[in-house]
Amino acid sequence: MKFDYSIVRQDRFIEATRDSGYKGTDSALSELIDNSIQARASSVKVEFIAVEDESDGPGRKKIPRVMEVLVADNGRGMDAETLRRALRFGDSSRFGDRSGLGRFGMGLPNASVSQARRVEVYSWLRGCKPLHTYIDVDLIGSGDLVEVPEPREAEIPAPYAHLCSSASGTLIVWKKCDRLDHDGKLDTLVRALRPTLGRMFRYFLIRDFELTIDKISVGPVDPLYLMPQARLAGDELATKHGETLKFDMPVPGKIGQTSVVEVTISLLPERWQIEFGPGKTKEQKQGLKARHIEATTGYSIVRADREIDLIHSPYHARHWKDRWYRVEVRFDPELDELFGVAHTKQHARIARGSPIFNRMEIAIKANINTLLGTIEHRKPKKAESGPLYAEEVVKRVEPLLKPVEGLASKPSNLVEKEISSFVQERLAAGASPEVIESLNLRLSEFPVIIELEDLTGAPIYRTKTVGEAIVVMLNTSHPFFERVYQRLDDESPFGKAGIDLLLMSLARAEEYSSDETRDWYDAQRQEWSQNLKRFLTQLPEFEARDDDTVLEK
Repeated sequence: MKFDYSIVRQDRFIEATRDSGYKGTDSALSELIDNSIQARASSVKVEFIAVEDESDGPGRKKIPRVMEVLVADNGRGMDAETLRRALRFGDSSRFGDRSGLGRFGMGLPNASVSQARRVEVYSWLRGCKPLHTYIDVDLIGSGDLVEVPEPREAEIPAPYAHLCSSASGTLIVWKKCDRLDHDGKLDTLVRALRPTLGRMFRYFLIRDFELTIDKISVGPVDPLYLMPQARLAGDELATKHGETLKFDMPVPGKIGQTSVVEVTISLLPERWQIEFGPGKTKEQKQGLKARHIEATTGYSIVRADREIDLIHSPYHARHWKDRWYRVEVRFDPELDELFGVAHTKQHARIARGSPIFNRMEIAIKANINTLLGTIEHRKPKKAESGPLYAEEVVKRVEPLLKPVEGLASKPSNLVEKEISSFVQERLAAGASPEVIESLNLRLSEFPVIIELEDLTGAPIYRTKTVGEAIVVMLNTSHPFFERVYQRLDDESPFGKAGIDLLLMSLARAEEYSSDETRDWYDAQRQEWSQNLKRFLTQLPEFEARDDDTVLEK
């Protein structure tokens, strides 16, 4: 048997290449748009050819499903040699060139086959007829296509001709599309692409550059909300937080040379925080969606004026407050290695402990911490009085449960004495008159209630009886309170109610049990509270406090 010892096994290479690093259809299209901008195009048109397809079986409504994707520009076009090289993996007339968006020579073929099994390219120079060539995944895999076919003159097919009226330009056609986002559903795909590509190319879209998707112009989407061209009619702009931070960083491989990393921070309008956060009602959710607030949260990483990634803060724990501020990090391609930019230009990193992380850490943390305080301060204040939802739930269910021995039979004078004593303790702890008035009512009306206390080093909670009520004393100094309970309070009221009910059921079970069992509860509560404190430090979305011990993985 004769073996093939070529460097690349074509059939497996082409299939593996289809999985190499593109996040989705928007990321793949962005590579083609990069090439168009590099070719000095002032216009890029994206269109879809779709057919109606039964998505959910016979009898269901038919929906348009994309079969071909067309990307046309009015750039300089390509001659035969450039066109042929453009479809080779790793070949490019600009390989290693860091003066623009391109650099690696992988964009056109790699991005295309990540979404479709065949890509055809038509390109024409001013005064010349269009040239055509292609690559096909199936033909490469079978060994029938071992090199990019020599470009030949060809008429633009009638279904595409309306896109090719410029004096020079390029048309790319993705055929046999089998990996488009949203299963190729036309309407869903178009809705998803417009805001994402508008965000990626926002700096180009506010200049003399037009991008259309199915004949509709794509507008800029600014995650910092500082661009007047990107805001909705009547909306105010965000506030730029201080001056743009600038950091001189050594250029990898260039001794003595530096390049500037710029960091811009913004604070979203206070009115948005009040009206749209947290998005619970239909109107609130529509407000969040219309402004792309959820979709733009994070650090926008911008390389050569094009956003290549949107990442979570490398310096702060995930929190609801992230929604209301933004950070943009801008750099030139000569710092690609510093940010871990690969050939797909879809990912960037500010890795903990890396030179860029350490260089920016103090300044960014100081600025963001200021913003977090502002966001917390302007959060709509919750009512300080009134029963908890979970307390009302327990009251409704209480008649169905076994009574806790001794509570209902307490003499009225003892009930009043215990309530008075507990209320005085809460008053001494700083509770307002409104809270005290509410507490008196809750102790008289509800069988189990939750109160907060601050006991450093104590378990998550403890229980006590006050009058005829059981009181869960939740410890605010335990990490559980800040890292789980408060976060649920801000983001998921019903999730928090579930935790409340869990604690209340535990408290009721303790009070229902014997003295010996209660001693066991006390010991176990101390043990698992300590365990949970350690476990919480391991959650990746939380930073450990200075006084926490983080276990090695």
